[in-house]
Amino acid sequence: MRTAALPTFRKLYGKIEVDLQENDTIQVTLQNNYNIYSFSGEKKIVFSTTSWLGGKNNFLGIAYLTVGGLCFFLAMVFTVIYLFKPRRLVDPSYLSWNSNPGGH
Repeated sequence: MRTAALPTFRKLYGKIEVDLQENDTIQVTLQNNYNIYSFSGEKKIVFSTTSWLGGKNNFLGIAYLTVGGLCFFLAMVFTVIYLFKPRRLVDPSYLSWNSNPGGH
């Protein structure tokens, strides 16, 4: 078990692969394999659902979709600009290694 980065954290133990109905009973057996009494820690069981964006907090999923959409939009804008007004190629004689400083 690795040390968590933040003082409050959740670790996924398992998944319920079947759909639960109202009034279904879930039986859980707890074991104290890791002693938390020395630092006044707590253990809790959390049942949570996930959406297509991820866990309980949708901010990260929305941020990824927003940044990805912005990058795609800018890529299309730059492609259209390049198609209608492409950049001219530079004259290679102006490159630093092609110049003749001092007439040598």
